[in-house]
Amino acid sequence: MKTEMKTKMRKSFWAGATALLLLLAGMSAGKTVWAAEKKVAKVALGSTHSAAIDSEGGLWIWGSNKYGELGNGERGNNLCESAPVKLMDGVSQVSLGGTQDNHSAAVTKDGSLYMWGSNSFGQLGDGTTTESLRPKKVMDGVSQVVLGERKSAAIKKDGTLWVWGYNGNNGLGTGSGRENATPIKLLDDVVQVDFGCSHGAALKRDGSLWMWGSSDGGVLAGVQGHRPEKVMDGVKQISLGHKHSGALKTDGSLWMWGENDWGQLGDNKSERVVTEPKKIMDGVAQFSLGQWGTGIVKTDGSLWMCGYNTYIGFSSHVPKKMADGAVLVELGNTHNAMIKKDGSLWTWGGGWRGQLGDGEMNLAYGHNVKEPTKITVGETAKPADPNPGPGQTIGDGSNPGSGQIGGTGNTLPRKNSTFTVQNMKYKVTKSDAKKGTVTLVQGDKKKTSVAVPATVKKNGYTFKVTQISGKAFYKYTKLKKVTFGKNITSIGSKVFQGCTALKTVSLDKNLATIGDYAFSGCKKLAKLVIPAKVKTIGKEAFSKCGSLKTIQIKSTVLKTVGKKALSGIHKKAVIKVPAKKLKAYQKLLKKKGQASTVKIVKG
Repeated sequence: MKTEMKTKMRKSFWAGATALLLLLAGMSAGKTVWAAEKKVAKVALGSTHSAAIDSEGGLWIWGSNKYGELGNGERGNNLCESAPVKLMDGVSQVSLGGTQDNHSAAVTKDGSLYMWGSNSFGQLGDGTTTESLRPKKVMDGVSQVVLGERKSAAIKKDGTLWVWGYNGNNGLGTGSGRENATPIKLLDDVVQVDFGCSHGAALKRDGSLWMWGSSDGGVLAGVQGHRPEKVMDGVKQISLGHKHSGALKTDGSLWMWGENDWGQLGDNKSERVVTEPKKIMDGVAQFSLGQWGTGIVKTDGSLWMCGYNTYIGFSSHVPKKMADGAVLVELGNTHNAMIKKDGSLWTWGGGWRGQLGDGEMNLAYGHNVKEPTKITVGETAKPADPNPGPGQTIGDGSNPGSGQIGGTGNTLPRKNSTFTVQNMKYKVTKSDAKKGTVTLVQGDKKKTSVAVPATVKKNGYTFKVTQISGKAFYKYTKLKKVTFGKNITSIGSKVFQGCTALKTVSLDKNLATIGDYAFSGCKKLAKLVIPAKVKTIGKEAFSKCGSLKTIQIKSTVLKTVGKKALSGIHKKAVIKVPAKKLKAYQKLLKKKGQASTVKIVKG
């Protein structure tokens, strides 16, 4: 499912730049940094998170952080990043695990292997089953790492293959045991390795393909699977999907086998299961297998896909042309990525947890993109000219001069850039002159009353404020009142946690998601109305709110309430719910940490 090929680093305009341009922004005493957009050399996709390595060795990561797979020191179901965030420098290779207990790994240029995220089956290889929320060094002398579902593999510079983690169905190829928290040597003379759902494969230096694991669905092409067995010769690249397998031969021919229910083998679904390698196409340069799909880059740079992606309704039993100018394709479980010849990164597929990196995220309603869309890696907004000429303005652009086109002559703030308006910091999630959006990332700590606006302006452009990110008001002990703007659809984890003076909160009708620990520890909050569109309430969202005595739930679409969401609310609290949802919500809200004296009634 993960493919890693060595791609030639190309010279670029920005290569070798070692200094950042610092410019004054408006009348602020601080400084704004302008960083150039990066060219991408490699990309890796997990289940719902993604990573890219730029041409200078910088590692950028984004998407879900449920298991700490982003490596930023935090973990949480709602602590997602919808755009690339830089994590490390000096990286040569990266791989991401899925679909359960996600973990991540990177190899630095000196051969050090770093791993982080979930470790429930010892998949981090540090001898424990303790998670790591930041990159942790576990091995030296490594040239390649590949992660699967709760398991990992590394090829050392001497060609030895080492495996560890979950070993169900002999997925590690060691022949016995359920899991291994420390690396075990499996093979010699290996140049590439990959994992599927319950099977694995290794490509040796002599071009021979070896496979192991579960033979279900014909994925092993007839070998037994307890330990690695030779399948074929003359191979230069391998990739494994959920339950299908593929090999690219040195003559450019692509061979596939395994399950074919969704047309993922690209042979027009001639057979439900193909148990022997079958030639699919000639003239192939590189390919990647996903959960139920296949991506193929031909020698002319054209990108072709077959199989199925439920999130965007893609279905084709034969390879279908998707784009030109590609040098590499990568398929994850929910989404896809492509690197073009110019070093640009493009993604498409399911993106509700921010895994597409396009600045969009919607935990409640989903976010899906059908066509490849260019993703910006490493670029922040260029500040407005500190010495504007005629027709230009600085600051928030609320007083534009004459002669401007479309009301502004200033630079449109770019995706992932940040700016401050009235002492509150915003991050651009969608850069568009007419439909731009931002998330509020930091509030004003000095204010006792805050009204989160529906829109903000920067350089004369108007942006909708659609989200409040995690910890935006964390432990703002002076804050007493908060009112939401009409465009807020989600609030992240720990947004108002520890706001001990907060008494009044007015949530807007468009709110759909309340994150983990969102109001935890708001000791003076006595009453709360949960709007009609709320679908998700995170774990411990209202924990330790000892004065919270009245909760009015107007939503009829509430689907998820996290563990201990009501732990520590007032013992005599009354939760009012829509009459037609009384029985359903009594069941949904049962044992969420509240005292037995708390009542759930029609209201």
